[in-house]
Amino acid sequence: MCGIAGTVSLGHAPVHSPFASDACAAMAHRGPDETGTHVTPEAVLAMCRLKIIGLHDGSQPVFSDDGTVVCVLNGEIYNHKELRAFLAARGRQVRGGSDAQVLPHLYQELGEHFVERLHGMFAVAVYDTRDGRLVLATDRVGKKPLFYTRPTADSVAFASELPALMLHPGVREDTDPVAIDQYLSYRVVPAPHTIYRQVRRLEPATTLVFEPGRPERSRRYWRFEFTAELADTPQAEIDDRLDALLQQAVRDRLESEVPLGAMLSGGLDSSLVVAMATRQLGRPIHTFSVGFEHAAFDESVHARAVAEHCGTRHHVYRIGAQDAKEAVDTILTHMGEPYAFPSAIAASCMYKLAKEHVTVVLTGDGADEIFCGYGRYQRLRDLADGGDLADRYEGLLVDGVPHTLKNQLYSADFAARIPGHPRNYLRARFDRTDPSVPDLDRAMQVDSGFWLSDAQLVKIDRMSMAHSVEPRSPLLDHRLIDYVTRIPASRKLVGAREKVPLKRVAARYLPRQVLDRRKQELAVPLESWLGTELRSTITDTLLSEASLERGYFRPDALRSAVRAFQPGHSYALWTLFMLERWHQLQEDSTAREVAAAAHA
Repeated sequence: MCGIAGTVSLGHAPVHSPFASDACAAMAHRGPDETGTHVTPEAVLAMCRLKIIGLHDGSQPVFSDDGTVVCVLNGEIYNHKELRAFLAARGRQVRGGSDAQVLPHLYQELGEHFVERLHGMFAVAVYDTRDGRLVLATDRVGKKPLFYTRPTADSVAFASELPALMLHPGVREDTDPVAIDQYLSYRVVPAPHTIYRQVRRLEPATTLVFEPGRPERSRRYWRFEFTAELADTPQAEIDDRLDALLQQAVRDRLESEVPLGAMLSGGLDSSLVVAMATRQLGRPIHTFSVGFEHAAFDESVHARAVAEHCGTRHHVYRIGAQDAKEAVDTILTHMGEPYAFPSAIAASCMYKLAKEHVTVVLTGDGADEIFCGYGRYQRLRDLADGGDLADRYEGLLVDGVPHTLKNQLYSADFAARIPGHPRNYLRARFDRTDPSVPDLDRAMQVDSGFWLSDAQLVKIDRMSMAHSVEPRSPLLDHRLIDYVTRIPASRKLVGAREKVPLKRVAARYLPRQVLDRRKQELAVPLESWLGTELRSTITDTLLSEASLERGYFRPDALRSAVRAFQPGHSYALWTLFMLERWHQLQEDSTAREVAAAAHA
């Protein structure tokens, strides 16, 4: 696991050589163990490494034997041993023990299609010195991030994190009104947008190629494809196949030369991963969960019961309002842009706890989007048919600032800067799905390409890396996904029971009470905190002079919305607060840089 950064010239001007090293220094939390840099006048590639595999012979950047291809990798390639054998059969000898070292050789063998042979989580940059080509690529589901920009018409810069990329002197900090409008609806900024006009985040399963004298070109090499192909397949056959695929996915993620543990919420998904991992390892592992004083949010008793069943060494972190206060700036600093999922507070605390014991953790993330696990899927199914699916689902999915409140808040000038306002941003995503497929399957396909990668996986990556911990998610194995997405939604959501096929497999490993317990997402007692301990902080932030003059909202309307807080408006208030707090952190950072320059 690493942070990667670089800049490449597509013309005759040399690149800004300090940027890549500066960016990696800013991402030291992603890779505190080692740094490496490749420097030429035309290209600089750098990395900061968290050592997991190949502790003593896995340094990056990595090179082809002839030195013409250089590569940096953030992530893990789980099938690197198979790829070594594949390359050896073609006369290419891979030296060193890390997974990254197969990449330049695989690129030389397969060209830009090399990513299609990779099993794992990754963001990778390959620079081919022979023709000055830069290839950027991301894994199939978007577990590892990669941001990029064009500082000039003849150059490219990239980095694993947005704050690191913003260190490039050629990048402007103008915010993007469309990104802000999307954020206020969904509480995240969806790719390819970022909060900045000039910067983009590479979408999942995408290769992006830059070559001198040619337009940049991108290619999507894999997609979630929800079908009903397995509608008539016997239940026992599906169960056995799912079991085998899950076992393989867990097994692939157990390779580690450093201590490994697991996140354990007490829910179905993480419990199943822990049960499979402990059975395969044949020894206890460390497991981690969070607890709350508010009983309605506290799953720690359920997590402990699973830990006792699996024989793990279990650890619990109890979260209070003070943790939330302290976590806000950490979340926004590592996100580099507004992000309003309160569950990031719990995630940050869990990874902080995990770091005290291990470097790698297994997680149960990814099941809800493919096994029909969200409550909104039941609500969509129960809605009357007819009408535009994008509009129906928008009404279920938007849980930040509702459109009606946006319209009350937006200043006329800001609304005019959003093309087509008010917009349903889901429509374009639904247009890419098959209209002949049932609504539930189409909704899961949209969520898998958006909600999963832009909300859930962003949270997991940034909060784990903030504490130098590598998360691995067996339920996001693309081979498992390719099978599960062929099972129709009608076999996953049966009556009020969600994730039915997964529960049947889990029954082979877990006690009945784990399977029958009501689903509870990793949530925090936000309504209570907003009405008590966090109330003054949020009010002071949103009604500050800077906030009222920001230009997004009409001051009187913002004052009214903040002062009229009701528990049902918790997410809206939190979304507004995190936007303004992000702005304040940016301004504080700029002020510190100006002051430092003045005293230099």
